[in-house]
Amino acid sequence: MKKILIAVIFALFIFPSGNLLKAQSGNNPLRGDLRVHDPVMIKQDGQYYIFSTGRGVSIKTSSDRIHWKREGRVFDSVDLPAWHREDIPEQKGHLWAPDIHYRDGKYHLYYSVSAWMNFNSSIGYATNTTLNPGDPDYQWVDQGKVISFKNGGEGVNVIDPMVFVDEDESVWLFYGSYQAGLRMAELNPGSGQLLQDPPELTVITPALGEGVFIIKDFEYYYIFASRGKCCSGLESNYQVVIGRSKKLNGPYLTKNGESWLENKYSVFLAGDKEAPGRGHNGFFHENDTTFIVYHAYTRSANGAPLLNIKPLYMGKEGWPGMTPSENIFKMKTTAQ
Repeated sequence: MKKILIAVIFALFIFPSGNLLKAQSGNNPLRGDLRVHDPVMIKQDGQYYIFSTGRGVSIKTSSDRIHWKREGRVFDSVDLPAWHREDIPEQKGHLWAPDIHYRDGKYHLYYSVSAWMNFNSSIGYATNTTLNPGDPDYQWVDQGKVISFKNGGEGVNVIDPMVFVDEDESVWLFYGSYQAGLRMAELNPGSGQLLQDPPELTVITPALGEGVFIIKDFEYYYIFASRGKCCSGLESNYQVVIGRSKKLNGPYLTKNGESWLENKYSVFLAGDKEAPGRGHNGFFHENDTTFIVYHAYTRSANGAPLLNIKPLYMGKEGWPGMTPSENIFKMKTTAQ
């Protein structure tokens, strides 16, 4: 199994002079087709890819991480996997909150099969050997359902998957939402499916958060999730919260030492006047910088959710942040 250990230096991030562009909206330097929800980013052969919520799972691409364009979808909305409607009869191809990583010669995409206010949700799984639609080997192969409300925990809304590959090469699925909180289950590295069914579940929170994401340095696993009101334009107050633990299965603690098992949290990224709701993040590493990738309901775009990509910094207390003045030292993380 391929593991990539990457050095993350939290230095002041400056765009190359050729990329000093006028912001698309407010202080966002990105340009092009930025409307997005629940983004996650990956790179192949000099091309950046954003996968996000949308019909068949939406895809955007960029050659410079600044200018973005629409690049189709994972699944053709006319030819969706039949199992999508087994638990959600009204499911017509609008798939949520994907996560993607590269391992063992393949790209592994996990995604949510749900419908608004329907908690009979499932997580699906698809693979591809390339992300380049011009490659003759380009083909997304659906690997079926991984876990659902039937075996994902009592009352749990089984959405928003995130896969973490640990240092011992074990593979773990995190998922869940405010409907009974976040859970963790082990995957079979070979099949990408549950290691055992029914799975042995770890409770990360009983109610807090959605859109969970884990990164790791030498000492801690850092957990990020979103809370608050989403999907309501300028009425949204979505925000990203953070915790950390020395063990992948927790318990995750706040900056004050309170437990996520008690639905306590520390705010990592809150909204402001220009973007009152910001959240559902992923992380992406390149060269010496780790970036947080998220959507923000943006006032200058009439409340539309826009793509944001910003550098991460490490503070002296051992907590990541988004302020350059917090920069103290290099950090080591694990990239999927």
